Formats: sequence, C-alpha cells, structure tokens
Amino acid sequence: MAELSVERQMQMFEIEMMQKIFSSMTKACLKKCIPPRYHDGDLSKGEAVCLDRCAAKFMEAYMHTTKTLGAIANPGISIEGAVITGGGAK
Repeated sequence: MAELSVERQMQMFEIEMMQKIFSSMTKACLKKCIPPRYHDGDLSKGEAVCLDRCAAKFMEAYMHTTKTLGAIANPGISIEGAVITGGGAK
C-alpha cells in the first residue's frame, strides 16, 4: 500500500479530531440536558435551549483552549492582548 501524503494524513487527523470533539460534546450535553427517562418523542423547549447553550459553551471553551495551547507552543503570539512567553501569560 502506498504511503499517504503528509497533507492527506493531516486531513485524516483533523477529521478524527473533529469526530472526537463532536462525540465528547454530544455525550456531555446529553448527560446534562436530557433526563435518563423521558416520555416524549420530541425535545421540550427547555431541553432544546439547554442543548444549544451547552454546545455553544463547549465549542467556545474548546476554541479558547486551542488558541491558548497554540500560543504556548508558539511563543510570542498575542492572544487578546496577552503575549504568551514560555512560562505563561504576562
């Protein structure tokens, strides 16, 4: 089997990571917002709002974490006014 190009490997890695993030978000938000025993086939308004907010917060936290870790890995990059140097935010 021919070796995959670096670009293709990166694409596959990104897809795998997005699947893991989506799976984690789904598990966390379902656990938080949907009771283990339910009687309706549809989501209630409260459940739908909870899921929407949970997913938004999860993605916001993920993006913030990704930016912060990226800045730590690449010192000198500014994140919202804080310059990250090897030891942390200043």
